[in-house]
Amino acid sequence: MTDHRDIPRCLVCHGGGLQLVPAYSRLPRITSDCRPFPAGGELAQCQDCGAVQKLPSAIWRAEITQIYSRYQAYYQGAGNEQISFDRATGTPRRRSDILADRLSERFALAQSGALLDVGCGSGVTLRALSAKRPAWHLDGYELDDHNLDTLRSVPGFRRLHTGPIGQVRSRYELVTMIHSLEHFIDPADVLRELSMRLARGGMLFIEVCNAEENPFDILVADHMMHFSPATLGMLLEGAGLSPVAIATDWVGREISAAARSSEDATPEQGVAGPFAPRGWARLGATLAWLERFTEAAREAARANRRFGVFGTSISGTWLASRLGERVEFFVDEDPSRIGKTHLGRPILAPSDVPDDAVAYLALTPATARALHARLIGHCATWLLPPAEPFAAPARGRGTPFVRSGAGEPTPANYRP
Repeated sequence: MTDHRDIPRCLVCHGGGLQLVPAYSRLPRITSDCRPFPAGGELAQCQDCGAVQKLPSAIWRAEITQIYSRYQAYYQGAGNEQISFDRATGTPRRRSDILADRLSERFALAQSGALLDVGCGSGVTLRALSAKRPAWHLDGYELDDHNLDTLRSVPGFRRLHTGPIGQVRSRYELVTMIHSLEHFIDPADVLRELSMRLARGGMLFIEVCNAEENPFDILVADHMMHFSPATLGMLLEGAGLSPVAIATDWVGREISAAARSSEDATPEQGVAGPFAPRGWARLGATLAWLERFTEAAREAARANRRFGVFGTSISGTWLASRLGERVEFFVDEDPSRIGKTHLGRPILAPSDVPDDAVAYLALTPATARALHARLIGHCATWLLPPAEPFAAPARGRGTPFVRSGAGEPTPANYRP
């Protein structure tokens, strides 16, 4: 990864060690609302702290303006949030319902308070938290108000903020950012602004993709940042916040982080140890694996008359866009998507896939193996992707752990 141009400083440590990843610009991309997007973009990694990030060039800014002008979250399921498997119960649930349960249980949320959801969209997080804490006042923040009528149907909804985030003046016991922090051009500045909106004892909660476990995250064109637990922790601390929990076992391949203002976080509540800078040496291996992942699917599609892709979210959509007409159908377990179409192809339930068809599990290897075990009873052929290009991170190398504390997760919930 070498490039001698004058490029911006790292968004996490603010050092000058960013280096471009030349191979990235040759890969087709995907938008965060699951629409194919052309190749291009500039991906860089900081050689000082390991943070992976896009470069906010004029071209990138024009691209995200184009993406957001027609953004439609969860359109594959008519607006229903995608299903994740609850790691605590092993059952399929909406992600926001999982997070609402964890927040209310692990952090002992009061029965009344005020919440601001940054990047609220159509209100899936607000609705889930309203069901857990019906007496709370709920506010949202978005780029525009085109979802305002839908938000008004959420019990407890009070107001929608638009415009510069610094213009928000209310105070909140809880501020949530569910898959929104990675979209901001200056995430540290946003965190500093939001820290000033926390009421005494208030908490900021962030949910983002874990790029160390999800190789497809770097393909998302409108994601500025691609976080690991360590780089997210460093960003929070650099913005004057004290992380009190950073977990990777609430939602698969995602990071769940909670932080308080420095004066409100006591030592026994905090994350143990400093966030040691750590280079992510696996980035090159990830790019190579994405090519092997695609080529394995392409070979299977050529060898089989009836070929489909399992998954209608980021990874499945990206793969299907590369295979073109070779894909006859999609497969999904989400009832809100089954029976609809995606990219002009039907979405089938696993039980409806023809016996003579082959379906490629367009997922990370670990997720694909778990899914494969559930599909054994179906007669179609289910193909696994190539094995992982890297081993899981070892404990104690800059990986944050959670200390015991009143109302906080214990023991450490980082899973190697």
